Amino acid sequence: MTKQEWLKYGALFLLAVAAFGAAGIALTNPRAPGEAVSPVTASSPAATATPTPTATATPAPTATAQQLKIQLPARPVLLILGDSYTAGDGAEQPGQGWAYLVADALGYPTNIDGEGGTGFAWGGGPQDNGAREYEVRLREAAEDPRFVPNVLILQGGQNDALITSPDEIQTATAQTIEAARTLWPGVQVVVLGPSAPQPLAEELQGVNSAVRAGAAAAGAPFIDAYEAGWFTGANSPGFDFDGAHPNTAGHAHLAEKFLESWATLTQ
Repeated sequence: MTKQEWLKYGALFLLAVAAFGAAGIALTNPRAPGEAVSPVTASSPAATATPTPTATATPAPTATAQQLKIQLPARPVLLILGDSYTAGDGAEQPGQGWAYLVADALGYPTNIDGEGGTGFAWGGGPQDNGAREYEVRLREAAEDPRFVPNVLILQGGQNDALITSPDEIQTATAQTIEAARTLWPGVQVVVLGPSAPQPLAEELQGVNSAVRAGAAAAGAPFIDAYEAGWFTGANSPGFDFDGAHPNTAGHAHLAEKFLESWATLTQ
């Protein structure tokens, strides 16, 4: 063969090798017509295994994360039970106390049971020896068949601050709510936490948390007067009676704030 023939056949051989190489690339990296080929590097997505995304369930809101409400009966019959605040202490007349003002505004048949020095866990007396805890008084109220409440407001906690154990207060609050539901099946219970004019209000943070936790444990709405700042340093001088109780204007303020909260609970 001549030199020119060797060059001719050598060129044909190189073209054949190139054709087979291109076919191999096409088979290992298929693509649509006109699609560019991107080189694969160690940092490119194709070079590293990427986990396949999996569907994750979004947690549903829990009962504690949602504001609890009550379902008002067609014909509400109301019992308001609490401490000296519910009794109207500090107002010029008992009928000017917050509970009486609320009862008048709501217009439901209502019994008001206020007894100073008592609480969910504190039974009254100088050494907690009065045995007048809220649950005891609820059981006494249930002995009267002529009055059967289907809505109950439990106010208080100020006197429970004398209890050194928050767990005891929380447990007593939850047990009081459950006792009411046993005494009057279907009763709707709302808890109005402790409140007081400043500076006494600042001493109620711990007991407020315990009563709130007890209400949450029993699944009852809690109106948090402490955290909402119903009594402030600015308004307390005009609402204070004796450093521990609201005066007539203070009771009217309590009633107004309570009714605002009540409207949100019963919508």
